[in-house]
Amino acid sequence: AKIFLAFGLFAAGISSAVTAPLAAAYATSGILGWKKDFKDKKFKAVWVCILTVGILFSAFGFKPIQVIVFAQITNGILLPIIAIYLLWVMNNKKILGDFKNNLLQNIIGLAVVIVAIGLGLRSILSVIGII
Repeated sequence: AKIFLAFGLFAAGISSAVTAPLAAAYATSGILGWKKDFKDKKFKAVWVCILTVGILFSAFGFKPIQVIVFAQITNGILLPIIAIYLLWVMNNKKILGDFKNNLLQNIIGLAVVIVAIGLGLRSILSVIGII
């Protein structure tokens, strides 16, 4: 079982090491309006830069647990803020015109915001050791 677990963790780590920077390259390209293509030099540059940063951090002995904890706290803070912002945008007639939320959609959106706030608080409290 130890060998299978070790192999599974190794495979998960290798696949994440390639796909996470790739996802960041797609997100960056989408935000900046670049082509989302492996042939595009900007796309490749983002992907390679993120891979390089990861390699350098591990080579210099930077502990990934600190980064994971920081990311968890950041997610706990940002998730409710983004959920509230999206609910506001979905109700803005200037942006969406006739396609803005109706009452049922707002009730569902409010439920999502409440869940996001709960998850964010739970995430932050678990990272700092309260729960």
